Amino acid sequence: MSNLKTVINVSEIIKSGQKVKVDISKIKVPSYHDRTDVDDESNESLVNNMAEVGQLNPILIDKKSDSDFELISGLRRFEAAQKLNWSTIDAIVFENLDEQSKMLIMIAENAQRKDLNDYDLVNSLVHFLAVSTGKTDDEVKTFLVKLKNLEAGNVKNLAFDEKKLKKTMEETLARTDKYSLKNLIAKLKVLNFNPAIIKAMQDHKLLFSYAFQLNKIKDENVMTDLLDQFINGVITKDELKKEIRKAIGSSNDPTQPFVGVLKKLKEYGTKLPEEKQQVFNSRVQEIESLLAS
Repeated sequence: MSNLKTVINVSEIIKSGQKVKVDISKIKVPSYHDRTDVDDESNESLVNNMAEVGQLNPILIDKKSDSDFELISGLRRFEAAQKLNWSTIDAIVFENLDEQSKMLIMIAENAQRKDLNDYDLVNSLVHFLAVSTGKTDDEVKTFLVKLKNLEAGNVKNLAFDEKKLKKTMEETLARTDKYSLKNLIAKLKVLNFNPAIIKAMQDHKLLFSYAFQLNKIKDENVMTDLLDQFINGVITKDELKKEIRKAIGSSNDPTQPFVGVLKKLKEYGTKLPEEKQQVFNSRVQEIESLLAS
């Protein structure tokens, strides 16, 4: 196994791992982990599934020594194996990775999940940038807000060091093979959404575009009522959009003129090779987010 001391492209890092069986008692879970959207019901379902058919996908771990391993990705599988009292688990093992490389691997695996919600995605990307630049998560968020204001014309220019930091962040996210700084900035607002909206997103019951519009409603009682109606199937997506426009006093839907175009783009995306679909769909979602804002 190669000893990776510097951050390289994520695909190169992943190729360096080896699949082996590892003693579960030797694996530790780090304090930071970006899986915050897991409920007890889905965990129990995974335990039952692994009991019946075994482990379909290996976890990803970093080897510190022969008796010390750190989990990178696969927390649910790891916890399920513990509940089943397994002594060993299938794992892709890397060796002495730096924090940037571990974050890259975690993000790369999450990118394969179609159910990853935008709130947890943004948090993980912010933390990755913090690790990569030596800053705190809050410092990264503050700088990203400044970049958004720069884009909107509310900030005239950046200092020399800020331009360097922006360039570093762009290059860092490019290593994920999927995400961009522009896409992250467009979705940064999700961190300030109402907790009820964030919960609905984490439960995979609400997409970012609807969450963004719902969060514009100033009357929290009206907002939560509409959210409950939508989640419980009382109103449709179109009815939700109509009620949101009424609640915020606007009859104009900024995405409406582009509905046909976006639909055709999504249909086109389904015809692309699988390896290109994720990048293509990410770009379409970025366009939707920009229109919604």
